[in-house]
Amino acid sequence: MDRITVSGYSRRPPHVVADAMGFFAREGLAIDFHIAKLAPQHNDEMAAGKWNMTLSSADTMIARSTRDHVDYVLFMQAEEGLGAYLIGQPGITRIEDLRGRLLAGDPGDSNLDLIRMKMMRSHGLMESDYRVEIIGNTPERAKAFSAGKVEAAMLTPPSSDRVLAEGAVLLGRAEDYVPDWPLACGWGLRSWVEGNRDIVVRFIRAWAASCDWLLAPENREETIALLMKEEGLKRDRAEHAYDRVVPKGAINPDAIRKNMELRIELGVYPPPHHDAEHFYDASYWCEATGLSAPKPGGRPKNAA
Repeated sequence: MDRITVSGYSRRPPHVVADAMGFFAREGLAIDFHIAKLAPQHNDEMAAGKWNMTLSSADTMIARSTRDHVDYVLFMQAEEGLGAYLIGQPGITRIEDLRGRLLAGDPGDSNLDLIRMKMMRSHGLMESDYRVEIIGNTPERAKAFSAGKVEAAMLTPPSSDRVLAEGAVLLGRAEDYVPDWPLACGWGLRSWVEGNRDIVVRFIRAWAASCDWLLAPENREETIALLMKEEGLKRDRAEHAYDRVVPKGAINPDAIRKNMELRIELGVYPPPHHDAEHFYDASYWCEATGLSAPKPGGRPKNAA
């Protein structure tokens, strides 16, 4: 049995199912999963090789590759689309009301902070028009929000549900500004991925088998019940997670390219600009599934 370490912000539905139904074990894999609480710490640990791989956003990988010059490679995509919300304290009714206010953040230049930048700029607010305190992942940001330490935050369920029930104000939905977000993707240091090809292929094979099982209509209810039991999700949130699962963990090069285009648009992806294929290697997924590689995403339309 090969033991691998995986970091991420939560176990995704195929991960929960693969553990419960033995898909990882069938491939001779034991998974040690670490929940990341602070993006900068997660990024430092990934760069140092503390975790073999992560299941987190493609945007984080692109940010750390292009801004910190760490050589990562993406080998599968677990989820697409993002249920995240910009939420304000009572009395704040519009995004424009956040001018001069303090917001909770995490990485500062990627993932939910990047989407927050897109939302704010769409309403005429640049980063100099408000303040951000780096606090941590969604539960940590929600704690700071509920304690009144910040006036707004980007939050995901179930934390967003809780603060809204307490009287907070929904200011904007991420999916209205950035659709088809490559949310949870499998990636790691290129040196580790290339040096452990067989393990990576077996991981993808187990993940794809889990996707096949849970996406079969007859297994939907069992999967929802498993997510509620193992992850403590309410039914609507379990269904929300279920609906974002990417069949077989297939890479979507167009989604990666659009992610790159957003980073260029917001000025957080400095030249040189690469093709989408620079950041992923579909050969691992092809070997694991026996399927052909996806159509290349190509060069960002706004590349320098």
